[in-house]
Amino acid sequence: MIPPNSTISSEMNLPLDELSNALRRLHKALLDAEAAHFGPIGGPLELLNLAVHHERFAWLRSLSELMVEIDETRGDGEAADKALPADLRASIEELIGPRAPKEPRFRERYADLLQQSPAVAMAHGDLRRALDKLPNMAFAKASE
Repeated sequence: MIPPNSTISSEMNLPLDELSNALRRLHKALLDAEAAHFGPIGGPLELLNLAVHHERFAWLRSLSELMVEIDETRGDGEAADKALPADLRASIEELIGPRAPKEPRFRERYADLLQQSPAVAMAHGDLRRALDKLPNMAFAKASE
């Protein structure tokens, strides 16, 4: 979870833009993969409705909420806490790995789709590359 009232410093904007874009691509790939298992869907509005309301897509909401938190944090524009990028990385890694899962239901379904969907696997790789540009929580705490 991102600390409340945190913001991002300007030198982190480029890596965080890349992270935000990678998260969006991953989210779309996961939605599409889950939709493929759901059955015929009438279009983008029906998919959005399912993503928000249907139990089959409920596991994805923790990723959606994290994306909103990141966007809100980035949009503030004040000086950031030095640990914030590491906190972002930790929050994401608690969802997708390798950190201990904060949301076991998410991790289980994510692991399944990662194996089944080439688009999810590619988006996961993009996200890992973006995360590698952020400080690691263990490293950030050790260097204080």
